[in-house]
Amino acid sequence: MQRRRFLAIVANLAVWPAVVACSRTATSGLNLTVASSLNNVMQALDKAYQSRTQTPSASIQAGGSGALAQQIIDGAASDVFAAADHAAMDKVVAANLIDASVVKVIAHTALVVAVRPGANLLDLAALATAGVKVVMADQTVPAGKYGLTLLKNLAKSYGADYAANVTANVVSYEANVKAVLQKVSNGDADAGIVYASDVVSLGDKIKVLTIPAGSAVIAEYVAAPLRYAAANAPDFVDFITSDRAKPIWQKYGFTA
Repeated sequence: MQRRRFLAIVANLAVWPAVVACSRTATSGLNLTVASSLNNVMQALDKAYQSRTQTPSASIQAGGSGALAQQIIDGAASDVFAAADHAAMDKVVAANLIDASVVKVIAHTALVVAVRPGANLLDLAALATAGVKVVMADQTVPAGKYGLTLLKNLAKSYGADYAANVTANVVSYEANVKAVLQKVSNGDADAGIVYASDVVSLGDKIKVLTIPAGSAVIAEYVAAPLRYAAANAPDFVDFITSDRAKPIWQKYGFTA
């Protein structure tokens, strides 16, 4: 009798860690992997989603879209990937970790030029003036690619040498657009190419040069659940693309 009781206790102990592990998985929030420019709005969207579904808060990993895509491919845990362009998403789709049919466009924002307080830059033409310190995102991330496209577009108005003259003034290429804005805010650069959504919360703390409609570059954000994501990952993506989420996107400077 005692031996049977002992064996039963051992068997229960063997099962117990697995039960605990399952419980922990079931009660944990989503792992969201998002472009750095989406960090603030995604936190707000997650809070709204929590309120609606009574789920725990998500864990949000933010960074350059290309680097995040590679991290997912290399095995980083993620339930939802939200990228600042299609190229980064396509990498994860090509790795067979996301089904192309579930990728959704979630938001848009325009590129603008952020100018530090006190900098004597009155217009976009001034970016090409020798000695002006410009900072951009690296061309390996969406903001950098969009920025180069913007300079080519502006060259149609400001002359064939415009893009070359502006890039000659670039003092650093940053890993993400948040780092670009920080350089400008800190006074390490006179101007930087960023997303309109990044400067919404700064008000008059920073000057913004808007881009003429004919030269405008619009960033398109996409998101999708991973193939082996938590069961509610598709529901989260549905929520952030719903009419209920639009006011949140708009508050943070996006159109959805």
